[in-house]
Amino acid sequence: MEGAISGVRSIALSQVYRGGELGDAVPFDAAEAWGERVVRALLATPERAKTLINVNFPALPAEAIKGMKVARQGFHDVNRTRIVRSTDPRGYDYFWFGLDHSDSVPEGSDLAAAAEGYIAITPLHYDLTHDASLADLQAALSQA
Repeated sequence: MEGAISGVRSIALSQVYRGGELGDAVPFDAAEAWGERVVRALLATPERAKTLINVNFPALPAEAIKGMKVARQGFHDVNRTRIVRSTDPRGYDYFWFGLDHSDSVPEGSDLAAAAEGYIAITPLHYDLTHDASLADLQAALSQA
């Protein structure tokens, strides 16, 4: 995201991983076979200011990939959040935030695309301003 904020064309590549199902084996087959093709196709598109293109490769063999699908960002169900407290080698506590597995994913999202066997492509931008709230907040605060 830092590159996009700074005006540098940015593409993030991520690998879907489910430790419980796969153990320590991370299946990079799809990313290895499709990575160059995906990046070349994205670089051939017009540049979008302050936009990060996020790419998620499913945890599948390369031959099982159905193609690429552009999708909106999906959000995981927060009720699946799992927090694990541990201690690092220096004796400091830290917290690992993870998600328990679920077959339920938001329709039309990057999560659904990857679950369906597609490489999910999602354009993201940093401006998180909720424009619809600006006027209401300004009115409420001007009376405070």
